[in-house]
Order: sequence, then structure tokens, then C-alpha cells
Amino acid sequence: MAEGKSGSIWFYIVILIVGAVIGSVLGELIGQLGIKEGLFHDILVKGVCPGITPPATIDLKFLTLTFGFTLKLTLSSVLGVVVAGLIMKKI
Repeated sequence: MAEGKSGSIWFYIVILIVGAVIGSVLGELIGQLGIKEGLFHDILVKGVCPGITPPATIDLKFLTLTFGFTLKLTLSSVLGVVVAGLIMKKI
């Protein structure tokens, strides 16, 4: 397994996820407190949402399985990941 200066690959994955979450939250806050519509709002808050919509369902009569996910990509979440990556590089 890839070992870095600060530990395993899971450390890096967690840091990048935390960066995406913090970036998304900051983007939502800026979108709510700032301009409510327009290009700036759309870039920070809306973004793209790739995923499985509606979720795929398998019904086996005794067991029903539902698979699905949606990923919301906004500029603020991408910037959060970039900032987390830069901070992680210095650790």
C-alpha cells in the first residue's frame, strides 16, 4: 500500500473529502448570503450532478436491493479539494 509522509492512502482520501465538504459548505454560504441568482450563484452553488437517477432497484421477491448515488460537483467543492491538496502537500 502506498505510504506517504503522513500515513496511508486513507489519510489522503479523508483529507480530500473534508476539503470537498468544506468547499461545498462555503459555496452554499456564499450563495445564500451573496447574490441569489446569476452566473456567480450558478457557478458556486448549482454545478453538475452526475449519478444514477432514479436509483436502480432489483426485486428478488424476498429481497429488494436499491443502488444509487449522486455526486454534486461545484466550483467551490473543487476549490476545496485543491486547497486541501495544497495543504496536504505541505504536511
